[in-house]
Amino acid sequence: MSILVLSSQASNTGSTLRAEYIYKYLKKLDKKTQYIKPIFKSMPFMLDFIFSFIYNFFKLMNNHYDYVIIVKPYPNTVIPALMLKNRGAKIIIDIDDMDYGYRKGFLSKIVRWSQNKMINFANVLTTHNVKLQQLIVSEHPEYENNIYLLKQCVDMEIFNTKNINKEKVKVIRSSFENKKLLLYMAHLNIASYLEDILESFKAVHDSAVLLVAGGGPLLHHYVSIVKQLGLTKRVIFLGQLKQEVLAEYIGAAELCLVYYKNIPVNSYRASMKLREYLAMGKNVVANAVGELKDFKKYVILSSSDKRNFSSKINKHLNLKDKTNKKGHIFIAATYDWEKEIKAFYKFINGGLNK
Repeated sequence: MSILVLSSQASNTGSTLRAEYIYKYLKKLDKKTQYIKPIFKSMPFMLDFIFSFIYNFFKLMNNHYDYVIIVKPYPNTVIPALMLKNRGAKIIIDIDDMDYGYRKGFLSKIVRWSQNKMINFANVLTTHNVKLQQLIVSEHPEYENNIYLLKQCVDMEIFNTKNINKEKVKVIRSSFENKKLLLYMAHLNIASYLEDILESFKAVHDSAVLLVAGGGPLLHHYVSIVKQLGLTKRVIFLGQLKQEVLAEYIGAAELCLVYYKNIPVNSYRASMKLREYLAMGKNVVANAVGELKDFKKYVILSSSDKRNFSSKINKHLNLKDKTNKKGHIFIAATYDWEKEIKAFYKFINGGLNK
């Protein structure tokens, strides 16, 4: 069985990480699995979608596969993949967000219209949580019996305290002597909400330093906000890091942060970073929006009020127990990519009917 995995988004996005994890663990089960890695980072005006359409078209021109898994239903991957469908491939489209909800006006309508068109070419859909699955079925009832819940999971080979380089963790901590380390990871785009975290962080005790891991189109915008808030010495931008290095920074942090604006689109998200923090046994401060509320047994929940978010951080900066064993056990049992992909591969092996 030959499988191809594609990501519609740029190389530095969480969506592409999801595609890479799917590929990694499918490859362990089937050596014929292939992945076309996006070669462009996020660009202004979504130019990366145009360039990647051309790139994908030529990469797929003379290939044959049994199954094509596309993460996000955008024309830059789905339309080139139709060449493969005409040669007998089954198309699986993964919907990992309500993308049009992040934008307003004409652009939101264009994203929604184009994605709805692309979805119609799928044999099967996958998605990462029940609420998003329900939304998809309500908008595309023809897929009610052809949608698979492929959870957002964690690579437990990487995000595992037993596997990280503990000496490098010590070096990170020693670089910030007598400081409490907070960590926030994200692709810095319109869905990151780093401005809210920065405003909250201004009220956090000055013994704390915020490390921001990730790149993206709004990186320079956020750097300027840090300057405006007078936080230059307390906020460190680490840039885009390899996953193994991210795990080391998580290991070094006292607290890890997740924050979503309380708007409808965030009701349908599944936080990769939250799962990765918990997999590392970290204490996490998160606001009670969307699925974040479902982790209330394992995280420190605040309201979406920035002052409340700040107060929760301040209150828990000096936690005596810095190991969230319950969170680690829960993630390892429920959100392990290796287990999830084994079940998904079995599903694919059973054949797709549509």
